[in-house]
Amino acid sequence: MGARNVARNNLLSLLSASKANVQQLADLSPEQGEAIVTSSGMGIRKAPAHNKPPFAAKPGAVSGTVVLVARAAAVRASYEWEWSGDGGKTWTTAPPTLQAKTEIPGLPVATIVQFRFRAVTKAGAGDWSLQTSLLVK
Repeated sequence: MGARNVARNNLLSLLSASKANVQQLADLSPEQGEAIVTSSGMGIRKAPAHNKPPFAAKPGAVSGTVVLVARAAAVRASYEWEWSGDGGKTWTTAPPTLQAKTEIPGLPVATIVQFRFRAVTKAGAGDWSLQTSLLVK
């Protein structure tokens, strides 16, 4: 069993060194980099696209509950949340949070509800976000 682990670790080291060599050759010749990598039998990895929306609402685990998620505004920020069941004519305040996420329970089921938030940083309260709507289930 010990010999097998040693052989495995040696193989992993050789593969890692081979990968580093191919990457170095590809970096030295960017116009031929992709051909160098693919001719070695390795694949090209594309950088993942992380496009988190600035503000989203999704159904909660319990009927009449909605989870709101915003893009973080700063390391130290608080967030104020509001919802409207009448098309934005009146707004109901939800408890503020220190995280860019909250859950709002007790919403009217089978109703389209609008949500908005704003971040509060040491510079003060920001503008209210664009509204997002969700049919509460």
